Amino acid sequence: MELEKFKELHARFFGKQLPEEVVQSEEYEAYVDAIHEDEACYNWATAEKLKSQGFDYEGYCCLMMADKVYQSLDEEGEPKYDDPDVIINKWDEGLYGIPVHNGSATMVVINYCPWCGSKLSR
Repeated sequence: MELEKFKELHARFFGKQLPEEVVQSEEYEAYVDAIHEDEACYNWATAEKLKSQGFDYEGYCCLMMADKVYQSLDEEGEPKYDDPDVIINKWDEGLYGIPVHNGSATMVVINYCPWCGSKLSR
């Protein structure tokens, strides 16, 4: 899908309660597919989401890493330890880790981004 068409659909669909007939439409399905299958659409939508939340994503190796770190933070900006949906954490010391969901703050420290392969700086 062309990015300009995606942006139009994003303005129509994102963050809105949509009737079932819209959700079942081919146009909505194409919009959702573009988020998952088109890198330019995914990157644009993710950057827009992070900007709207005031999250500084530009210092990360890729938008996927920035998005997953953003999702790992609580309302105070601290890493969540008890959320099984969290798949990556970043600590103030610059460490990145994959949490071990065993009820504690255990994590496996990682040195490379799982999505883009970049070496993670500390």
